[in-house]
Amino acid sequence: MSAVNLVVVAHPDDEILGFGGAGAAFAARGEVVKAVICCGGVEARTRRPADRELAEDIAKANRTAGFESPLLGSFPNIRLNTVDHIELVQFIEAEIASLQPTRIFTHHPADLNDDHGQVSRACLAASRLFQRRQDVSPPESVHFMEIQSATDWSLDPTLGSFKPNCFVPIGDHLDAKIEALQCYRGVMRPFPHPRSEECIRGLAAFRGGQSGLEYAEAFQTVFRRGC
Repeated sequence: MSAVNLVVVAHPDDEILGFGGAGAAFAARGEVVKAVICCGGVEARTRRPADRELAEDIAKANRTAGFESPLLGSFPNIRLNTVDHIELVQFIEAEIASLQPTRIFTHHPADLNDDHGQVSRACLAASRLFQRRQDVSPPESVHFMEIQSATDWSLDPTLGSFKPNCFVPIGDHLDAKIEALQCYRGVMRPFPHPRSEECIRGLAAFRGGQSGLEYAEAFQTVFRRGC
């Protein structure tokens, strides 16, 4: 049975920024990759395209990376702190119960974007669903990912910093990640912005250098069953 990878994010494009290369690599070897995008409408986003265009961008980006069609929530972006925590947890739990993921990936809780922190904490709570329901299998692992222009911009030392300890080679899939990002209108920016093509390739090279790989995406494993 193929592994199932669930990536739980706040906004459209986060799933590709943090997981586009690894997800494409997993999909290429026959694994299931699906995104849960909690704020699917991103109504407050600057440079937001029209509804139809945004829907097209989301579908095309996920398809380009080899992901399944994503689950889009209707939570308010840049205002997730106004949503009851339990509502966000239960939304994620429903997809965990349905997919029974092998691995779960989500934001680092110290990201500068507060929506990312809200989703991260809700996802961690939801990942414990197996300890409350016998019909839900435990994930093999849970990981934080890094989002350029959010994780790297963190300014809150009380939440800790991103500490990568898991590296996925993406040399054959870096171009697919960038192509998927380019499906999102208004997301890519000119160098030296962290969401420029140069910086995305540079981070992949840096993480590859850390781990003895050509190019890599890095993750912080926070839960693993077994050795």
